[in-house]
Amino acid sequence: MDMPTFNTVWPVASFILGATLAQANASLSEKRQRDRERESREYESRRKILEGKKSFEVEVLNDLHKSLISLRESADSLTRWHGTDEADRSVSEAEEICVRMRIEMDNFWRLDGLLFDPNLSRFLSGRVGIALFPDGGTVIPSRQALEGYGDSVWDAHSAVAQRLKELYDAVRD
Repeated sequence: MDMPTFNTVWPVASFILGATLAQANASLSEKRQRDRERESREYESRRKILEGKKSFEVEVLNDLHKSLISLRESADSLTRWHGTDEADRSVSEAEEICVRMRIEMDNFWRLDGLLFDPNLSRFLSGRVGIALFPDGGTVIPSRQALEGYGDSVWDAHSAVAQRLKELYDAVRD
């Protein structure tokens, strides 16, 4: 190839090569931008799901916390009922307390089934799941059956409070 032909072809070839490289660079930049946008959408979606899950867990734990407080108060009331003189005891009062306890126990089991942490669920079930009404729902649990039950429920309550604290601390950090 002689010099005049080279001087004529080289500018055209370099123009085509430059345009091709510019187009390839633009295409690569667009692909990278699409990938970043897709990753950003996926991240945002995962973040929203995680936030929703945490929000749900906090709601369940708050409801469980309230239920355990009520269950403990009912157990303590029934224990106090057993401590009064037999002449001063009202069976209907004890039956009302038992109804509240059964309602809170049912509520506990419903909420326990919604927990994400199986270890916490097993712990709570072991603390609250003591059979207080082995003779049926209409029989008032004995003082012996109630002995230590309030403390056991309090342990479950403390575990729920600890988990709530962990979740709130994680949000704060």
